[in-house]
Amino acid sequence: MEPLHSLLDRFEAARRPGGFGYAHHHHHDGGSHDHHLVIGAIIHGDEVGSLPAVVSLIEALNTGTKHYGGRLTIFLGNPEASAADRRFLDADLNRVFIDEPPPCHEGHRARELKPMLDAADVFVDLHQTILDTDRAFYIFPFDEPGWQWARAIGAASTWVTRAPTASFSSGTCCSDEYVRLRGKPGLTLELGPKGFHLHAEQRATTALDKLLAVSDAVATGPNTLASIASDAPELDFVHTTWSQPFDNPRMRLIDGLTNFQQVTEGQQLSAADTPPIHAPHSGLLLFPKYPGYSSDGTAIEPRPGEIARIVQPLSGHPSDVWARELNS
Repeated sequence: MEPLHSLLDRFEAARRPGGFGYAHHHHHDGGSHDHHLVIGAIIHGDEVGSLPAVVSLIEALNTGTKHYGGRLTIFLGNPEASAADRRFLDADLNRVFIDEPPPCHEGHRARELKPMLDAADVFVDLHQTILDTDRAFYIFPFDEPGWQWARAIGAASTWVTRAPTASFSSGTCCSDEYVRLRGKPGLTLELGPKGFHLHAEQRATTALDKLLAVSDAVATGPNTLASIASDAPELDFVHTTWSQPFDNPRMRLIDGLTNFQQVTEGQQLSAADTPPIHAPHSGLLLFPKYPGYSSDGTAIEPRPGEIARIVQPLSGHPSDVWARELNS
């Protein structure tokens, strides 16, 4: 795979700045309609797998080998953390899109990115998981526009969703949540495990090509987003049914747990001679955490807010399960 520094150099060489005061972004205006797509990449610095796809897309639009009639903004969220091979430098960028971001590198970056997110008609944030996963998946709260875009794009068949009013983490705000709070669709797509690999590049390329095609079709008619979505396969909806707070610094999981691994009720998830953690019911494990540990056996701070969660299939379609919230 092409090295990180080469991809960042290609991005800088190809990018055409728009009217936003942020260095690491590209803006395209196809001149046929005003629908504005915004794409986020490497908001987490170690999740670099989407870079080959976004750089190639920019180059193809510049040379005319690919076409999009609307407006498109692509930004790199935290290339400084990428260069350091870290998830972030001071604070998790994807938690600080709050009213008053903290006075640090990522807080300053959130302030720079907000104008682009404010201008988005649709925002798609490309991420990767820390550990292995057997699939790509969407993860964001349910709303009808987001559902239609996710289904129409078809980049994943699984959607880890939650009630429309439920935040991912109390007191924080993710980039996609920031956009949804402004009444526009904000989607997060997990491409697979972090790092450069062919599956991530292919999934990102397919998702971005379809996103542009759907936007063109909806903006120029006669197709509607609803009709395009209805012609695509329905998604499989799962939701979190249990999460274990990381409330003891000596908590540690057994080695080898991965995303979407089947677990059974009562299964031990904790390593030997550490605070016990058992699965309260069967389901699929998601986001198991393996932070670094000090010589005294305590997790190195800042430790994550949770150490693992379990997801299960939703009892029905989200539009029925959460009908009251959607109609309120």
